[in-house]
Amino acid sequence: MLGSLFALGSAFFWACAVILFKKSGETFSPISLNIYKSVVGLLLVSATMLLLGIPFFPQQPLNTWVLLSLSGFLGITLADLFFFIALNRLGAGMAAIVECLYLPSVLIFSYLLLDEHLSAGGILGGLLVLGAVLVGSIQKKELPLASDIPAISRLPAVLAGIMAMIFLALGIVIIKEILTHTDVFWATLVRLAAAIVTLVILLACHPGRQRLLAELRWSGSWLVALPASICGNYIALLLWVAGMKYTTASRAAILNQMSTIFIFILAAVFLKEKITNNKGMAIMMAISGALLTIFT
Repeated sequence: MLGSLFALGSAFFWACAVILFKKSGETFSPISLNIYKSVVGLLLVSATMLLLGIPFFPQQPLNTWVLLSLSGFLGITLADLFFFIALNRLGAGMAAIVECLYLPSVLIFSYLLLDEHLSAGGILGGLLVLGAVLVGSIQKKELPLASDIPAISRLPAVLAGIMAMIFLALGIVIIKEILTHTDVFWATLVRLAAAIVTLVILLACHPGRQRLLAELRWSGSWLVALPASICGNYIALLLWVAGMKYTTASRAAILNQMSTIFIFILAAVFLKEKITNNKGMAIMMAISGALLTIFT
C-alpha cells in the first residue's frame, strides 16, 4: 500500500510539474531546462540528506554506483531531454497519447529483467488506466500541435516522446533490485549527479553553448521553472523512486500513468479548461483502474 501511495503521489506532482514545464519551454531550450531542473533537484536532495543525516558516500558495491549512474543517464539525461523536445512541439492531446508508451515499456522491461507478472486485477487496472488516457486525449478535431508547429515536424517530436518513455522505463527498471537495499534519497542523489555530469559534457560539446548558458542566467523565467523543478525533480522524483522501491515495478508504472489524468483535472481547476464527456469518462476509468491495481 505504501508503494502505491508513493506512486500516486509522484503522478500528481509530476502532473503539476508538466503544466509548469510547458510554460518554461517557451524560454528554455530542452538542454538548458534539463540542466536547470537537475541542479535544483540535486541541491534540494543534498540539503534534505544533510538535515536527515543520510551519508553521501555509503558503503555500496561498485556495481550499485554504476547502475544508478546509468539509470540517471538514461532516465534523466536522455529521457527528460527527449521529453522536453516532445513537450515543446506537441499539443497536450498528442503528448498524452505518446506518454502511454511508458506503461507497456515498464511492463515489458520488468517482465524481461525482473520476471514480474501482473495479477488479473492488475492487468485489468492497467488496461483501464491506459484506456482512460487514450479516451481523455481524444479530440473532436485533429489533435493540435503546440505553437502551430508544421505537420512535417510532428514525426520527429512523436519519436522523441517515444524514446523518452523507453529510456525512462529502462532507467528505473534496471535499478529496481538495487532499491530494495539502498536509501531512496541517496539513490536519487547519484542519479541526479550522473545526469548533471553527462548534461554538462553535452553542453560543452554543443555548438550553441553560449546561448544555452545565457538561458541559465537569472531571469523572470525562473519564477516558473523553479516551482516546476521542485515539483518534478524533487518531490515527484523522490516519490517515483520510493514507489518503485516499495511495490512492484509493474504496479508502480500503472499508478504513475495516472499523471495524465491528473493533468486533465489540474487544467480544469487552474486553467479553467472544460471537462468534456471524454475526459469525465477517462477520469472515472482511471480511478477504477487505480483502485483495482492497489487493492488486488
